[in-house]
Amino acid sequence: MNEFQPQNRVTTHFDTAAPVYGSWYEAMNPDGHSFRARRTRCMELLKAHIPTGSEVADIACGPATMFKDLLDAGYRVYGTDIAPHMIEECQKQFGSDSRVRLEICAAEKIPVADGSLSAVSAMGLLEYVNNEDDVLKEFLRVLPSKGIALLTYPHFYSPTRIWNRFTHALISPFLKIKRYGQAPKGVKHREYKLKETIAQVEKQGFKVEDVIFYNFKTFCRPLDILFPALSVKISEPLERFARTPILRRIGTGFILLARKP
Repeated sequence: MNEFQPQNRVTTHFDTAAPVYGSWYEAMNPDGHSFRARRTRCMELLKAHIPTGSEVADIACGPATMFKDLLDAGYRVYGTDIAPHMIEECQKQFGSDSRVRLEICAAEKIPVADGSLSAVSAMGLLEYVNNEDDVLKEFLRVLPSKGIALLTYPHFYSPTRIWNRFTHALISPFLKIKRYGQAPKGVKHREYKLKETIAQVEKQGFKVEDVIFYNFKTFCRPLDILFPALSVKISEPLERFARTPILRRIGTGFILLARKP
């Protein structure tokens, strides 16, 4: 399997971002709105399918951005992340809470027994890893029969992502010239087509039962950068189209609810 990107680069990127990552969720800009909308939709799905008192695994949990909502909803939390500094941030906030346990580990090597977790949430994970299939197989292993996985993905066909790819293709030659031919540094993420993604998840043994879109962004670059608060104000009421045929495809991301048979 070809390496998508060095995984140590991904770990370093998120380790470095750990102290400020939580503040990104609160920012009144399109990225902050996207984070909040994704979290809200995941919580809605969990509460609709998983009884209170269950232990929910937040895989690639970051600095505990979902923990308060999970605990307030009556769940116990098992948070894992490959970036040690992210787990340190979790410890600062929830280390003394008996309902929370934390682990530094890769998503494809979760150190728990087979079938021991009621649900798995993976927000902003799969688009960064080299081994998506291995991660999905691991999620299937740790879930019991009828357990669910919530999987989030950047949406390839959202209008704003199409625009971003187009404009990036126009300016990237100039960026490479400026960097003397070197490829831009940083971390990459994939974007996903819905039908192909469902097929990939079901090939690993899951049954996809629900699809919901989020982040109905209408301002393309550079308007979203120039007018971030206005972009958010317009996006917020459009979130009601999360399940509406055709219109839902405006969303820049989608969530699959996948159940283990």
